[in-house]
Amino acid sequence: MSRFKAYLELIRYPLFAIPIVATLPGALIASEGRLTWRVAAALFIALCGYFAGMIKNDYFHRETDSLTNPERPLPSNRLTPRQALVPASVLYGLCVIAGFGLNVKAGLLVIGLVAISHLYNAIFKARGILGSLTLPIGIGLLSVFGALVVSGEVPRLVWYAFAATTLYDFGTHITTTFKDLSRDEALGITTTPLQLGIRPALLLSALATMLAFAIALLPYWLEPLRQKSYAIWVVLGIAATVATRIPLYLQPSEKNGYFALKGSMVGSILLFPCLIGAQVSIVVASAVIAPLLLITTFLLKTTRQEV
Repeated sequence: MSRFKAYLELIRYPLFAIPIVATLPGALIASEGRLTWRVAAALFIALCGYFAGMIKNDYFHRETDSLTNPERPLPSNRLTPRQALVPASVLYGLCVIAGFGLNVKAGLLVIGLVAISHLYNAIFKARGILGSLTLPIGIGLLSVFGALVVSGEVPRLVWYAFAATTLYDFGTHITTTFKDLSRDEALGITTTPLQLGIRPALLLSALATMLAFAIALLPYWLEPLRQKSYAIWVVLGIAATVATRIPLYLQPSEKNGYFALKGSMVGSILLFPCLIGAQVSIVVASAVIAPLLLITTFLLKTTRQEV
């Protein structure tokens, strides 16, 4: 049981909704709103790959964590590095095999996503803006992956989802690095605020986030959509994001950075899958988004684990 709990900490289970909501738009747009076994397969593969990336993150940064987060599974010796590396590598391998089992394009993209995850964890995470860009591109590509799994093609609407997701996650990544700002500075870890400066980094985050919302709304005017009520999810995402980032912009601090992280999680669950509402009714979209939102909010509020 203690080992099981250690693995739960490694995969950052409160963040489980991120790969799901990032993959959903592509999968459901490509399936025209139908919940098929391929949609379920895309979500499962994305979830496994995301968990593998989280484990690799702790593997590559275990020495830093021994100073900053000694209670984590690897620094506390509840798990050995090998016990982290092997299951993460196996999960990556299974994701690649499953991707190719569905179709060649999906398999090739899984390889690309694994490479992005590895580059971020091993190299770019501590390289300032490179880290803030690399991971969001991978998150954005999950929507493309979902479409490829379902149909082998990428409908035009999915590219809006890719762009909006990538930009939103880029803005989020910058703001959430504030929760470890003094610690990163003391350890010589370069994050975007430390590389660009606090105010320029916050400005860049705001611009990326506003552009993400604008792109998410573009299909409302430019595309012949079945349902235009999807825009309500964009509005709710804006509300959640703005409300939780204002304190950070007024007073950049680690406490407000962590608050922005929680708000961005809620915002991403509302924004990332909003374009599925262009294919299905608001009731169906609500049935998808609401449970993920409630569970994530509960986990973020109750867990003692730092995410």
